[in-house]
Amino acid sequence: MESYNLITKPWIKVLDGKTNSEHMVSIKELLQNASDYRQLAGEMHAQDLAILRLLEAILTTIYTRVDQTGQKYDWVTLDDKMHLQSYKNPKELKMKKALLKTWSTLYDKGSFSEAVFEYLDKNREVFDFFGDRPFYQVTAEQYDSFVPDNKKIAKGSGTVDLMQINRLISQSGNSVAIFAPKSANRKNKLTLDELVRWVITYQNFTGVTDKTKVKAKKKMSNSRGWLYTLNPVYAQGKNLFETLMLNLLLFNPNKPTYTQQRPVWEEDLGEYVKRRLSQVKPDNFAETYTVWSRLLHIEWQDGTPTIFSAGLPAFDSANAYDIEPMSTWRKNKKDEFYYPATRQLSSIGIAMWRNFGQYINVKRISDSSVQEETEEPLTVAWLNYLKTKNELLNQQMINLHTSGIISNGGATSLMPAAEFDDNLRIEADVLFDETEDCKNAWPQRIEEMVDLNQEVGRKYYGFLMEVGRIRFGPQGAADFAGRKSQTFYDNLNEPFENWLSNLSGGDDRDEQQELWKKQLKQIALRTLDDFLEIIAPRDISGIKADKSQSGTKSTESNIFIAANKYRAGINKALNKNEK
Repeated sequence: MESYNLITKPWIKVLDGKTNSEHMVSIKELLQNASDYRQLAGEMHAQDLAILRLLEAILTTIYTRVDQTGQKYDWVTLDDKMHLQSYKNPKELKMKKALLKTWSTLYDKGSFSEAVFEYLDKNREVFDFFGDRPFYQVTAEQYDSFVPDNKKIAKGSGTVDLMQINRLISQSGNSVAIFAPKSANRKNKLTLDELVRWVITYQNFTGVTDKTKVKAKKKMSNSRGWLYTLNPVYAQGKNLFETLMLNLLLFNPNKPTYTQQRPVWEEDLGEYVKRRLSQVKPDNFAETYTVWSRLLHIEWQDGTPTIFSAGLPAFDSANAYDIEPMSTWRKNKKDEFYYPATRQLSSIGIAMWRNFGQYINVKRISDSSVQEETEEPLTVAWLNYLKTKNELLNQQMINLHTSGIISNGGATSLMPAAEFDDNLRIEADVLFDETEDCKNAWPQRIEEMVDLNQEVGRKYYGFLMEVGRIRFGPQGAADFAGRKSQTFYDNLNEPFENWLSNLSGGDDRDEQQELWKKQLKQIALRTLDDFLEIIAPRDISGIKADKSQSGTKSTESNIFIAANKYRAGINKALNKNEK
């Protein structure tokens, strides 16, 4: 096949900032004109995130080697391709000052420096989708050398259909995607630019339906795509340049040491596979952003691709928060380690604000007065660092965004089941409140309101459980309450998000909390009133309540008794949280 170089060929979809029209651009064109584009605009938000991380890997690699003028930092030695040959550990203060100056100068200028395009030009051969080093792929000889004899290309096994690579369809040979966005005769066809986007996406969101594995001394399982395991979070700016800059971490703000960035295209393939087989965790952002889940080889015949896929094992994700900036984390009580907070189908309707404490480090005070802290995503910690240490982002709105794919949960497939996309807009002075008394800092106050919202939500669920018992008996109550309880949060999401986005660092905390509590009560009661508009005779006549089920001394229950209990529960929750 002829050359298709991703640096110069258009393949990335973007939205124009002025006309809102869609354009397709190359890597070079995107980085030259990033401030002119509103955002990435691929086939799905998860695809945009995968491509965003690829772009961040390019920028992180370059700007940890050279400064805003294109001069290498004095602690590094580069070769003629701007690859890092060696480095001396710089003093922390010197390193932070130099890297932060680079970041700040680029941000103020509003564009990337010539060093980006110099690096791309010097490494153009590894960004070609064809050739001796096809991008995000391996050659036929390399593929055959890493797989068992019965899985070599000549055997014709271990292939993945285009309709499975395409995560809008995700159809394997064993299951038909009935509600696919393409007709049956078009499912297995992609244009070349589409194929590039989906190959990158597939490496990030791979399931485990394909069974071919690379040769290994010990038994191993195929990994899912790394991004598939995350509950992602990243900052979205007013244009694509700002988005790229806000997520451009030049060092770990929690452990500021200089780290060699190793994107996958700079790696020796043999060494890379060897390291992956040993399941060694990456130690740098660029490697994490570009980590492969599969060795892919594409055979072309008459312009039609056949994709061969061999699985690589996953690396240990325990306490990977130092090398993965774009994820929230969940503590495992058994081993006390933090793991990516992988999204489940049961969480599909849960808005970002309901997990506020996962995105920002909120000190929690338990009944035993022991303070506990969550592991804050590094992307958020970086924004905090920029604001508090460099006086950037003051009084600016921070738009935290999440996008991804949720699997079906099937251990033998992990096929995509749903896509999620949400955001949380909040002023930087609120999100990173520097008030010394943590109890009065905005993050703590917001978390109190989040907890209050969810307590009232549980009261509404309890009301629905009682109505469910009246209508369907004890066996059908939980299903009824589960289906109907989302209405409360559907009514709550927009008002609470508006309350959050309108907060400012100078607001009176008590006054703003009281304003929200009044609004919360109105929403909670309006949700009840809407439900009570349509009731059945059985709701009125009620039932003899089972004491073990109802948890109440009353021997009877009907919808009015249940509603009164809900109203009383709202008042109790609101009064308990009064300052």
